[in-house]
Amino acid sequence: MLIINVKFTTDNRLHSIYVNSEGIIECIDCNKKDGLVIDAKGRVISCPFVNPHSHLGYALTLKYARYNESGTLIEGVQITREEILRKIDEEDLRKRLNIIAKMLFINGVLYARSHEPVLNDLAIKMLKVREEVSDLVKIQVVAFPTPGYFYEDNIEKTEKALEEGAEVVGLIPHSEGSVEEGYKSVKLAVELALKYNKLIDGHVDETDDPFSRFSELLARESSLKGIGSKTSISHMTASHSYDNWYFHKLTLLLKESGVSVISNPVVSMHLQGRYDNYPKRRGIARIREMLKNGVNVALGSDNVVDAIYPLGDYNMLRVVQEAFLVDHFVASEVTSLIKTIRDNAYRALNMNKPIIKEGEKAQFIVLQTKSFYDAIRTALPPFLVVNGKYYAHNNLSLSVNGKDVSDELINLVD
Repeated sequence: MLIINVKFTTDNRLHSIYVNSEGIIECIDCNKKDGLVIDAKGRVISCPFVNPHSHLGYALTLKYARYNESGTLIEGVQITREEILRKIDEEDLRKRLNIIAKMLFINGVLYARSHEPVLNDLAIKMLKVREEVSDLVKIQVVAFPTPGYFYEDNIEKTEKALEEGAEVVGLIPHSEGSVEEGYKSVKLAVELALKYNKLIDGHVDETDDPFSRFSELLARESSLKGIGSKTSISHMTASHSYDNWYFHKLTLLLKESGVSVISNPVVSMHLQGRYDNYPKRRGIARIREMLKNGVNVALGSDNVVDAIYPLGDYNMLRVVQEAFLVDHFVASEVTSLIKTIRDNAYRALNMNKPIIKEGEKAQFIVLQTKSFYDAIRTALPPFLVVNGKYYAHNNLSLSVNGKDVSDELINLVD
């Protein structure tokens, strides 16, 4: 496969890339071809996107149970635990994951982290099935002890999932039976990460409660144990309601500890503020403030077509667009936001970013646009997605009276 007229951001010039039959970038600017030639027409190239927070194991299960009529996280979790998880066997998961992997791939996501409940052994089932879609997308599994470590035998189930190959220790301290159990769950998660040499990623402070402050404890504990850089704090929506002085103090700790924060602005906007009368809080992590203060912040999709969030499609550019909207970013910051689904997200997953150079496995995407700014503005799926021998080609064409106007309408801020 030869891709011509691809814009590299390193020099803002057009280049060609030849990917051989083994899925390796054999040469750049050699114009070697084997029959398939794709003209990128000046579109910009990027490393693949990352989805650092998802729930793939019960995605696309909206019709498996009654609708969540309150729209709250609590009702969504109850429906998932009581009605949906028990219906998911290995074959059901396999069928849905095959669709999900294609949804991720078509949107340029080659790496994802999925929080899988240890209840009903869903985490174990995901570990068995994920390899079947690994040609398209690699999935990190979080052993997620929802609704808490001290619910039934979740500690034992979590350890089993870690022993079976889950890469990440999960936790959900604000959901435990008491504040004291929440504190214990944080310490337990750190102990398990050290015992099994795993990463940590917890649902932490996913509430509008300004006094839910488990993020501070997790950042401190992981830092003291020397694993801050291997720790992620997901959601942290309570920070939207924190006192400004306290949040400033917390930001200093987050930066010093080296932890990552993963915000999910689309789903958080749907879930948070449900108990407010007007004015309603936006209820997302303070993404902009943390980025400005040097905290590694990444963005995830969270739930898709399930009892917790009934919409969604794994379009990470749409997630970035939502973050821009709800956290009051400005025009000069648009382009830099691309790092929240690329560079920062790879760091959160404790992974090296794929390199686009000769001799490396072909792992890259060519966006529909000639700039990252327009990519975020339009939130269109990538023009081309390449993962070794596999590729997706989304050749979007816009026309008026038969005349192609794609470039005119899509590339406004090139």
